[in-house]
Amino acid sequence: MQKDNVGRFCQGIIPNIKFLIEKAREKEIPIIYACDSRYREDSLFRRVGMKSHTIRGTEGAKVIEELSPKATDVVVEKRMLSAFFGSDLDFTLREKGIKTLIVTGIRTEGCVLKTVLDAFELGYEVIVPSDCCASPIPEAHEFILRYLEGFKFPTPASKELVKTL
Repeated sequence: MQKDNVGRFCQGIIPNIKFLIEKAREKEIPIIYACDSRYREDSLFRRVGMKSHTIRGTEGAKVIEELSPKATDVVVEKRMLSAFFGSDLDFTLREKGIKTLIVTGIRTEGCVLKTVLDAFELGYEVIVPSDCCASPIPEAHEFILRYLEGFKFPTPASKELVKTL
């Protein structure tokens, strides 16, 4: 989660993501960050009516301190909603032999959903911890979780998920 993307709606998931990352590190599970890395003039801002944010090289594009990457983590830059679109994420995952992804972040109905569906279509197993993603529109968050469950994507709470890592 990056500084420009943090809002009141997502404060509650930060401790859950931090907990999940800590448990994954204990088990030596690779941690990969997919971070927005945009240019001021990117068409995404105009097309969806949002102000410029997470601009490459700015303070706002940095990961928040509570979730800061370690030297052993991988950071993949992305310009669109899906972490796969136009990035080297798929190549990175395949090089590491990763077959199952745990997707967290914001917004549930945007970046999370796009990344999950692209991962599925690329052949990955995907888990979406329900308390590690958020939206400023709570109804959208709940709807997308139900939608994913309908397609058999597991959406456990983080405390339940870490028991199976």
